[in-house]
Amino acid sequence: MRVRIFLRQPLFTLQGEGEHVPPTAFILEGTLGEASPLGANIKVDRFLDERGRPLEGKPVTLIVPGGKIDHVQVLE
Repeated sequence: MRVRIFLRQPLFTLQGEGEHVPPTAFILEGTLGEASPLGANIKVDRFLDERGRPLEGKPVTLIVPGGKIDHVQVLE
């Protein structure tokens, strides 16, 4: 299922070589994976800032804790 996840706060990341996501990512788009007790498992292929502008970032699989998620839009 393809989803857009809106976050309450941007994702935390390291800077430089350790950066795994764009530092101002508020919106994640991708494919929802199997349920995890840790949170939403999503294969992210698109990152957006708080205004919906695209951010540069490589595809990555993340488990996002439920408390970090504001809401989820099902895209398909």
